[in-house]
Amino acid sequence: MIIAILLFSFWISVNVVYGADSASIYKWSGTSVGVDVSDLPSGWIPSLASSMTAWNNISSTFTFYSSSGGHKVYDANIGPGVPGETYLSKSGVVIQDADTVLNTNYLWSTSGVYGHMDVQNVLTHELGHWFMLYDLYYGYQSEYTMYGVIVTGETKKRTLEDDDVDSAYTMYH
Repeated sequence: MIIAILLFSFWISVNVVYGADSASIYKWSGTSVGVDVSDLPSGWIPSLASSMTAWNNISSTFTFYSSSGGHKVYDANIGPGVPGETYLSKSGVVIQDADTVLNTNYLWSTSGVYGHMDVQNVLTHELGHWFMLYDLYYGYQSEYTMYGVIVTGETKKRTLEDDDVDSAYTMYH
């Protein structure tokens, strides 16, 4: 991962890194991917739609759209640990499949309620993994959508920061 960060980052000014920190070499073969929401609570679908819109608005050649089959977003209890998990299948450098589970071991909200995970916040981050963007963990990256720490009540990952946009755009332009 350090090599990928170094390859896709560049220095603009002293001690400030700009560029595609979380971009990878893996990508979808096409320009869009369907997201099946048939197993997601209906009250969460508007949050997912907003998450897809955030990524669709970056002016890349790649888009998400709602579908009734294929790549799933669903909820299930996967035990303690993480609020959301994305599973990807790849063949060489091509992403073949992506599925995301929101962990019902946590309390959830669509309005950023304290003590609950925010659906849109987590889904926007997890859809970044559908681009095969990596989690980021350096302190200066803490405002990025792809920062790998999510806390209850947090909503800042609902929107994309410049690096999140640059990372996806780097891969799909």
